[in-house]
Amino acid sequence: MKAEIIAVGTEILLGQITNTNATFISQFLAELGIEVYYQSAVGDNSQRLTDVLTTAAKRSDVIVVCGGLGPTDDDLTKETVAEFLGESLVYDTEAMNRLNDFFKYSTNPMTENNKRQALTISNSLTIQNPTGLACGTYYEGKDTNYILLPGPPSELKAMVREEVIPLLKEKMPQSHQLVSRYLRFMGIGESKIVTELKEILDEQTNPTIAPYAKSNEVMLRITAKCTNEDKGEAMLDELERRIQDKVGNYFYGYGENITIEEILVNELKQRKQTVSFAEGMTGGEFQHRVTNIEGSSDVFSGGIVAYTRESKEKLLSIPDVLMFKHGEVSDECVTAMAVAARTALNATYGVSAVGVAGPKEIDGQPVGTIIIGISTPIGEFTEHLLIRRNRSYIRDGAVKHGLNFLRKHLV
Repeated sequence: MKAEIIAVGTEILLGQITNTNATFISQFLAELGIEVYYQSAVGDNSQRLTDVLTTAAKRSDVIVVCGGLGPTDDDLTKETVAEFLGESLVYDTEAMNRLNDFFKYSTNPMTENNKRQALTISNSLTIQNPTGLACGTYYEGKDTNYILLPGPPSELKAMVREEVIPLLKEKMPQSHQLVSRYLRFMGIGESKIVTELKEILDEQTNPTIAPYAKSNEVMLRITAKCTNEDKGEAMLDELERRIQDKVGNYFYGYGENITIEEILVNELKQRKQTVSFAEGMTGGEFQHRVTNIEGSSDVFSGGIVAYTRESKEKLLSIPDVLMFKHGEVSDECVTAMAVAARTALNATYGVSAVGVAGPKEIDGQPVGTIIIGISTPIGEFTEHLLIRRNRSYIRDGAVKHGLNFLRKHLV
């Protein structure tokens, strides 16, 4: 079955927003066994959208149109598609009730154009919007099926997960589907992991492996084409076992969008333990990322940013003689910082980072030098890194590797 995605919005053509919806839609269709053959973007113009629909209907079994379902005059998708199909627009009762409920508690009255968001195409199924106001539409044509979704990604994704995927599984069951798993690795680059997995990569047919280079980490997507999910998961289990045998020392977690800070926070919560930070070169980034995670208040004791030698002495009581003898970028300094963070803030673990983010060396240490320190109930440990990239990449590496360094000690 061939699918096509049409993104509607002049802002996409002007480069004012990135069309992330197309990526998401392609992924979920592929997982259902529906292959995407074409993607296009068109501005907020009824005639040009009609032209694109005319072409798409000749070559695709499923057309997904996203964007242009809002209340303004340039939101023309429903009207244009309805006219193209020879259907009328009608109000959906449930969608209208959602609108009325929303404006009942709003300080603004519902205007006439707001009601457009509750319109759907006659002889179609309405796709309700659990996070927004504009409903979507599923229309079964003679040769082509049409799915209309709103443009805001948060709304589109929620509708797809809650409404569209179950609907397509019922209406368009496929003999095969794709099952994917995402493996995250840190401390190994893309070229190195590909080299280590060369034998597996050379012989792959089904399942397949796709490597992705991320900032200071690598992700592998492993995908199986299968007749049902259980068989696909079994195929992925075997492939993952072979991968872990080769590069499992660098593995830190599962998930396309998971982060090391999420994994660490969850691990600490399960153990009912806490962490504090003493930061030099990272300037508070450890604390920022950890506190972005829901539930971090259960595990985060606090942190101190001691960017200069003077602040390390005053805020962390690091003896000036220690820094004079060993330097700020040293095992001795980073260890003293980690101990100070743990004891001063009464945490289970203290994590610290010092280094040289640039533009020039410090204490004879080259740009890209990073030293991570952790203080634990059983002792102190350090890790050295050298990252030859720009300033932001170096700082990102310090944070990610620092959090992962603690995670490895936990597990």
